[in-house]
Amino acid sequence: MHCTNKTKYQDQKEVKLLVEARAGKDKEFQELFNQYWPLVRRLWQEYYVADLELEDWRQEAEVVLMRVLKGYRGASSTKFAGFYKQSLINRLLDLYRARQAGKRIPASQLSSLGDEEANLLVDGHHDRPEDIVYCQKCLMAFMQRCSSFERQVIILLHQGESLEELEIELECDERKIRSALTRSRRKLIAELRQK
Repeated sequence: MHCTNKTKYQDQKEVKLLVEARAGKDKEFQELFNQYWPLVRRLWQEYYVADLELEDWRQEAEVVLMRVLKGYRGASSTKFAGFYKQSLINRLLDLYRARQAGKRIPASQLSSLGDEEANLLVDGHHDRPEDIVYCQKCLMAFMQRCSSFERQVIILLHQGESLEELEIELECDERKIRSALTRSRRKLIAELRQK
């Protein structure tokens, strides 16, 4: 079969799957969702929302898929994929904003700090030893997950160097440095979720 015919056939098959899933067929809906599961998981890793477990996100993503299926009127599976991805990102941002709004304390419940509490904020020597050990263990495990280049980038940035200085020192472009930071951020999130 010719390459373009194969692509057309595959696209027609996916459009048929979209139509059947929209019609409410459970098997086709689940097959469609499973097709997008890698995207759903990747977005959950990229967009951190506090206390959002993967299983909870899976349910949210299924609800989003139902809504997107009802609202999508196109005939292209690639456009549908883009529409679904953007809808997932929007849902993650909604969840993030909702959690942030829940953290706000009404002004009527705020009170001033006493002398003792104020001294605790200024004096960093009141950290509990178990908290310090926990942080050090997480940091060591995280650094072991990173490549040597990612470790270099993290260390130099932590020492106060700018991206421009890193480009010169590491002899690479900003895109490579930003990619290393994105990868290390994902590794740090994965490490913290394990604890």
